[in-house]
Amino acid sequence: MRLNKRKITVFLLIAMLLFLIVYGALMIRHRMEYAITDAVFVDTEDIHNVGFQRVSGKIIRMTKKEGEEVHKGELLAEIDPSTYKLIVKELEKTIEAKKNKREKIRIKLKKTIEILDIKERIAKDRVKELEDQIGSLKDRISSLDAQIEQLRRDTRRYRNLYLKGAVAKRTYERIDTELISKIRQRKALLKKLSALRKQLSISEKEILLIKANRKSIDELKKQIAEIDAQIKALKEKLKNAELDLRYCRLISPIDGRVAKKYRSVGDVVGPGIPVYALIDPKDIYILVLLEETKLRGVHVGCPAKIKIDAYPDLTYKGVVTEILPASAAKFALVPRDISAGEFTKVVQRMQVKVKITEGDVSKLIVGMGGEIEIKRER
Repeated sequence: MRLNKRKITVFLLIAMLLFLIVYGALMIRHRMEYAITDAVFVDTEDIHNVGFQRVSGKIIRMTKKEGEEVHKGELLAEIDPSTYKLIVKELEKTIEAKKNKREKIRIKLKKTIEILDIKERIAKDRVKELEDQIGSLKDRISSLDAQIEQLRRDTRRYRNLYLKGAVAKRTYERIDTELISKIRQRKALLKKLSALRKQLSISEKEILLIKANRKSIDELKKQIAEIDAQIKALKEKLKNAELDLRYCRLISPIDGRVAKKYRSVGDVVGPGIPVYALIDPKDIYILVLLEETKLRGVHVGCPAKIKIDAYPDLTYKGVVTEILPASAAKFALVPRDISAGEFTKVVQRMQVKVKITEGDVSKLIVGMGGEIEIKRER
């Protein structure tokens, strides 16, 4: 019985020894195949510091807390827009007033052009009519002049014949009376011609006056052009004012999470002052500080498995994307001074970047630690 117990004990010891040997061999093999370290940190390529652009004022609303998810286009914060609304309203009123003024001038311009066109057309028609009448009168006067000249010759001839007793007195007097009548007619036509010429002169002056009045059309057009320029400038100001009003609302530029909240409701901020720090999950990566003695076989493209301390039940997969060409010690705030000749051999840690290819990245927070196993390449 005692012998059997001894055999069992020896068997158990041998079994335990074999287990330890196998386990040790597997561990050694695992360590040979994988570069393993717990100097692992969640990091990001970029932190988006977002704040109000173009505008300043008091924050009246903030919608997110640190750690909360945000979506692109989502409202993050708002500053008091009352001043910017007032500017927009005043510019809109000014533009409307300018448009009304321009419309009144445009109507006046249209009426002025119509009236002057009508007056000029009437005056030109009157001038043409008077010129035709004057021409007709001149023709009639010329005809009378010829008749009068002929009658004068006839009068002298008939007077001589009358004195000689060759014609009756009545015949002579008839021709003389006709001459006197024609001379009176000519005088009447000359008087009418003079009156027509005066009317023509007045009509021609009216045309000149109308042409002079057309300068007022140019002046009205100039006023409209000036108002158009003013409206254009005001619209540009309105465009900027409306843009300022839109910028009173701080909108998320990315899908991500709030890493830091710099300001609170009631704070007064100016253009460009950060209000939130946002992190894009696409920018998150794993920063590995790998001992230089473990770099063997670690290259860009090597697969990796990551465990994050905060989520022990989750496993992330990744791939090495970069091995930085300088050790972490080179970027220390107080670098080691070996100028005095004192030197102690210290294993340096190299910076390795690992991109996460599988796993819920939205759970990760920059600064979290963990452990990584990088598959070595032979």
